[in-house]
Order: sequence, then structure tokens, then C-alpha cells
Amino acid sequence: MECILFTLISKAYSKLLIQPLRSLSYVDEPIFTDDHENMLCILLSSIFILAFSFNANMYMKTLSVILFFCLVCISYTDTQSGYIFDRFNVVILLVGIILIASDFSFILLKDKLIGAMAGGGFLSFMNSLSIIVFKKEGIGGGDIKLCFACGLVLGIDLMIVAFILSFIPAAIYTVFVCRKSSNDIALGPFLCVSIICSYCLGMS
Repeated sequence: MECILFTLISKAYSKLLIQPLRSLSYVDEPIFTDDHENMLCILLSSIFILAFSFNANMYMKTLSVILFFCLVCISYTDTQSGYIFDRFNVVILLVGIILIASDFSFILLKDKLIGAMAGGGFLSFMNSLSIIVFKKEGIGGGDIKLCFACGLVLGIDLMIVAFILSFIPAAIYTVFVCRKSSNDIALGPFLCVSIICSYCLGMS
């Protein structure tokens, strides 16, 4: 019954969301089109089912839905166009701030801030290393901002788990699939999937 309800809600939301999502584009053609309405419905249904399976209050489940939706959109836009839009990172950052404020303690604040600095700082270091060694940027600014924002949500321990979960498959994909291609690999989808897995691990 809940799955049917989530599907109906998702169908309604997908109709509302498709128009504002179409405006998300730095290129000539919109990234999201009307044809993506069914895809959005499926993704939203999956997000609702996953978030509402947590043993948490409605407040936390709602924040989880918002977080997952942003991560799914980031995965899609980065794959399609190579862009990670700042507006999604800002929403994720706000989710992190709300999570800190809702259960505030200095220990929690310290953990979240270290997670944010480690998330953004590690990718900044890797990008600087790529510039020195390969004479080009290896990691985009959107990825760095994404990991900073998600570090504030996850904290240091879960952010480390997310990095491990993302870089292993990304490295395998790069070596075996993209080694003959000159195109840059989109790191965003790997990061987003690993962040969702890490977040679910923390909620379990």
C-alpha cells in the first residue's frame, strides 16, 4: 500500500518538478525534458521508499528525501552534461546545518565540521596533485563543493567510508572502461551513490 502511495505522490511531484528542472542548463538544450517525467517518477518512488524505510521520525525522513533527491539530480546532470549545479550543493549544505541544529552538541559540531573540511579538503588536495603531476585539473570544483556539503551531513567517519566506496569503483571504471577514451570521467555519480550508501549505513 505504501509503495502505491509513494508512486502516486511521485507521479504528482514529477509533473511539478520537470519544469523547474528544465531550467537547469548551461548549454543550449535543457538537460531535463518532458520525456524525463517517468524517469523522475521512478527515482522519486525509490527515494521515498528508501527514506521512509529508516527507523526515524518524519522530520528525519523528510530531510533524507531532500538529500537523496539532490544527489540523484547531481548524478544525472554530471553524467549528461558534466555539470554539478551549485543550487543542489547549497540545499545539501542546508540539510547538514539543519541536522546539526536539531541535535546540537559541540562534539557533533566538531565531527561535522571536520567531515566537511576533510571532504572538500581531500578532493582539493587531489586536484592540486593532478595539476602538478598531469598539468591539468583532475577533479571539478562541483565535486569539491559536493563533498564539502556532504561532509557536513555525514561527519568524518561516514565521509571516509563514502570516499572508499566511491574511489574503488571509479578507479576500476577508469582503468578498464575509460582507458582508451580521452574524455574525463564524471566522478559525481560515484560520489553520490557512495554518499547515499554511507548515509544509509549511518541511519541503520
